Amino acid sequence: MKLSGNQLQAALQALSGWQGEDTGIAKEFTFQSYADGVAFAMKVALLAEKMNHHPDGLTIGWKKVRVVYVTHDAGGVTELDVEAARKVNAL
Repeated sequence: MKLSGNQLQAALQALSGWQGEDTGIAKEFTFQSYADGVAFAMKVALLAEKMNHHPDGLTIGWKKVRVVYVTHDAGGVTELDVEAARKVNAL
């Protein structure tokens, strides 16, 4: 079920660095090297497979990785997206 605006704001307050956007919730992670970012993106991909919930966006840039979650079937951000974001932060 899609989170209400208030639920989303409360969830974001508990998610360090994540921002609410029209397209879901997103965070950009910064790394010492390009290879470190790629390794992190691979961990995110493996987590997604394990959870059977995949990021809408996983963009690898120069020393940066941007992760975006949204549940399209629900039409917005759900608790599953928030849980995935928590697990990504723990990586």
